[in-house]
Amino acid sequence: MKRFLAFLFLLSALPASARPAFKYYTACVLESQGTFTEDLCAVVETREKGGVLKARNIYSNRFGLTIKSWFDKEKGFMTWDSHNKFEYKWEYKVGTYNSTQPYTYVMPGVMVENVSWD
Repeated sequence: MKRFLAFLFLLSALPASARPAFKYYTACVLESQGTFTEDLCAVVETREKGGVLKARNIYSNRFGLTIKSWFDKEKGFMTWDSHNKFEYKWEYKVGTYNSTQPYTYVMPGVMVENVSWD
């Protein structure tokens, strides 16, 4: 019992950065000059203790693309992508593709299906 309590104490003493990440796969689309190319993207999210989004990373092997997004208290929601290679302010926008579930532009020209906005 003492070992169990010690384990619980150590687990609760972990820093906020050690919060578990949630990983899931969802459809994503690259839009270039009116042409749409599909892929299955990996999405990794970390959230604050109350459930608020802290950071979201999106990976596409087919597009060779990494998109990193995070909330900055001073700047707001920031994005960095491996194509542009600099950070910029980007607000998610609704996009449509194949008349299915709503897609979200997570950077210029890239839409991801079923990501939350929080």
